[in-house]
Amino acid sequence: MKKLGAAAIFLFLACGKRGDPHPPIPIIPQATSDLVVAQRGTKVILSWSYPSLTTAGQKLTAIRRVVVYRYVEELPVTQPPRDPRNLLPGDIDPTVPPPVALFAKVPALGPVQFAKLRQRLDSIEGANLPAATVGARLLYEDDPPFHTSDGRPVRLDYAVSTETSTAQGQVSNLVTIVPLDVPVPPSALAATPKPEGVVLAWKAPTTTVTGVEKPYIIGYNLFRLAQGQTSDVLATPVNTAPVGQTTYTDVPPYGAFEYRVTAVSAAGPPRIESDPSAPVTATFKDLMPPPTPTGLTALVETNGVRLVWDAVEAPDLAGYKVYRTEGSGVPLTFTKPHILFTPQPVLGTNFRDTTVELGIAYFYEVTAVDKSGNESAPAKTDWILVPKTP
Repeated sequence: MKKLGAAAIFLFLACGKRGDPHPPIPIIPQATSDLVVAQRGTKVILSWSYPSLTTAGQKLTAIRRVVVYRYVEELPVTQPPRDPRNLLPGDIDPTVPPPVALFAKVPALGPVQFAKLRQRLDSIEGANLPAATVGARLLYEDDPPFHTSDGRPVRLDYAVSTETSTAQGQVSNLVTIVPLDVPVPPSALAATPKPEGVVLAWKAPTTTVTGVEKPYIIGYNLFRLAQGQTSDVLATPVNTAPVGQTTYTDVPPYGAFEYRVTAVSAAGPPRIESDPSAPVTATFKDLMPPPTPTGLTALVETNGVRLVWDAVEAPDLAGYKVYRTEGSGVPLTFTKPHILFTPQPVLGTNFRDTTVELGIAYFYEVTAVDKSGNESAPAKTDWILVPKTP
């Protein structure tokens, strides 16, 4: 019995013994795969989806920071140095900016090379992530060198990596850009609402941000914001391709909008453009009148004139207005001004005037009106004389 009691006590104590502590399971963020780069003005802008998943496919809840890496490639020095203005045909592509064309002959860095050469540029700490978030994406602005001390262009390579308190994720996809001396913003932007849309017009820049004349411009991008919307530095322009002229007609939904325009040096990717112009506002509403009524006929009846016409096909038709003009004498001359018979548009396609005077001549006009108050050109009758005797 004593042995059994001792064994029971031993088993009881053994059941309460803890093993060696296990380290926490690392939460590894999934690598970013949609990093993009662009240039606006003197800034290089990075954008990528907000990190949301772990490598195990679970929701990522605690981000410590996002690290931004960069490597600055200098254009190799040629032997002997070549003036880009004196390059021979075939040396570089003349349809792209010279710095981009020169780097086209230099092999791009691969992920392995970048991993060896990259430098930690900056980080977005967890507490600062909300301020760096636009919609569902993170944005980071860099103010890098655009050329070497001796004036050679540079190529910039970027990547990002997400960290938690226990692990660092893999480096993102690699993005590359050759920054350019972009134009200053377009000036004198004006927006004029017309029936066919909002007509935008502006003046082309004549210098770059560093003061060089004749900037490289392939076209322009137009950006539209509705009331209450916030500006997105990498928003999609309303035009599908850079606009080649300094005017553009936008056809937005009805409402009030704010417009800006940028001068584009490269359509991309990566997109390279000037800072946006000063904003202008415009309110676009229905300014297109409905069609003119057809088939207008005046029928003289006892003590009156009846007007009939064909219905107008318009989705926002509000009705019709009827006007009368009075005349007398030979030849006929106007004796009373043009008057509106229907302050409120009539809904039907007929109208009877019972205020005519016998022996007086009249002619009538009928217009169509839509719900925005736009009025068509008038349909007119000939002069009608109401006889004094039946």
